[in-house]
Amino acid sequence: MQLPVTSLGRNLRVEWVDGYGDGTMWASIADSAGQQTHVCFDGRATSPTRHRLFQQARHPRQEGAVLVELGDPEEGIVVSLLSRWLDSEGPKAQGLTEWGWELARDTLLHLGESTA
Repeated sequence: MQLPVTSLGRNLRVEWVDGYGDGTMWASIADSAGQQTHVCFDGRATSPTRHRLFQQARHPRQEGAVLVELGDPEEGIVVSLLSRWLDSEGPKAQGLTEWGWELARDTLLHLGESTA
């Protein structure tokens, strides 16, 4: 079972970012002690939780996925961490393509938008 984001310790870092064909993007986040968790942004076109953040899973349908409420501390932690990562050399070092970078950026820009 994955840890909640707020259970991680200090010096958080993005270890990996990837996505699924349905538009869902996920990331692995770890702390300085080596504890890690996964988070994902629902990218499914017809999902009622599209553009929402989930923690403790790589996909919203994965067992154990927990929807993060808009404005919760976890949202602030994850969005700021991924934003800093996108602006760093991390994506290049990981081999993220331009398309992947744009998908990650657009995912963060649309966080919390209504699908209606």
